[in-house]
Amino acid sequence: MDSGGAVREQLAARQREVLDDLLAGRTPPGFDPAGTTATTRVLHHKRSSAAHNAAPELDQLPDWRARFHAWAAQHPQQGCAHDDVRAFLATIGTDWLHLHDVYEGRRRFALTRIAGRRVLTVGLGSQIWHIRRRTSKRTRT
Repeated sequence: MDSGGAVREQLAARQREVLDDLLAGRTPPGFDPAGTTATTRVLHHKRSSAAHNAAPELDQLPDWRARFHAWAAQHPQQGCAHDDVRAFLATIGTDWLHLHDVYEGRRRFALTRIAGRRVLTVGLGSQIWHIRRRTSKRTRT
């Protein structure tokens, strides 16, 4: 291998190390801590946005971005955004993984807790319905 190829490999390895540090919230050697904190936030937001594009049902999960960012800091990206979503939801609970499966077409229905209420999510074709139990305040006379 020529010296140019070796230099490129060394540079690529260093770039991977720097990116791994930034994604884990660590300051790489020789970098400004304030700048790396901002860069880490941007990278986590970019990753969570990709996850949201892959699975818009994440909006149903309370405080999902903050939870995703905390999870992402401990879990380097191993594949695509869909892989991130499945791995993240697996840490939250099986009912959320089942909800994702409805959106992906792998399940027809899922029973989840959204905003403190049980919700039946039904998927048929490209249509998704969220069915909540009606709470009415009827008074008997």
